[in-house]
Amino acid sequence: MFAPRSAGALGQLRVWAGGACRARRARSSGSAGSEPEAPAEWALRSQKLHVQTKGGKVICLGTIYGNIDIHASDKSTVTIDKLQGSSVSVSTEDGLLKAKYLYTDSSFLSSAAGDITLGSVHGDITLHSKMGNITVDSSSGCLTASTQQGAVDVYVSQLGKVDLKAHKGSIVVKVASSLQAHLQLSGKEVDVNSEVHVQEMAEARKENGVIITGLMNQASTREKWIKADAPQGTVSFRSQSWFQSLKLQD
Repeated sequence: MFAPRSAGALGQLRVWAGGACRARRARSSGSAGSEPEAPAEWALRSQKLHVQTKGGKVICLGTIYGNIDIHASDKSTVTIDKLQGSSVSVSTEDGLLKAKYLYTDSSFLSSAAGDITLGSVHGDITLHSKMGNITVDSSSGCLTASTQQGAVDVYVSQLGKVDLKAHKGSIVVKVASSLQAHLQLSGKEVDVNSEVHVQEMAEARKENGVIITGLMNQASTREKWIKADAPQGTVSFRSQSWFQSLKLQD
């Protein structure tokens, strides 16, 4: 196990992996006009990585394998290139949590006030934010995402079970046109784009909202479904190609 802690608000932790791991922590020396301290480096060979910081940055470069536990308190941010392992847990308080790739059996990512921004995620993923927005460029597997006051924007490429909740915000769900799924979309308003072919679509009005149910591409199994609930916002449901999900314009 490896558990470095940042020295203060200006601390920054960089972690490399690939064969042996290295981590670099750079700190301000605290004296005006002086050079920063030389970075300290460690060789990591454990399959368990634990990182905790307060007021700094955690930057994971390259691919990190194994079970990962990162906790960043105060205004710390976490930026990840690629994590691959059986179990991943990452949390921030008031900072951005960003990851390009997650290949895991089980992942839990949370933020109290910061946004959660993910690229391509695979496996059983749980996301939770109180104040921030949640964005997933591409999800393959089971996804649970909830936010109290933010918005949710998700593209589903391959499906297991998807459960999205925005208590006070809105939800945008984009899906591959060939996806097979049972749908249950509820919100103050629900907008299903006409390009999405939904069979057996039914609409039910409820107090201060609407529920739409249906099937995409004649889905035959109850193991594949999408639920989206925005009781005070809008649920928008539309198709998107895998190529569009790459966001090459960025």
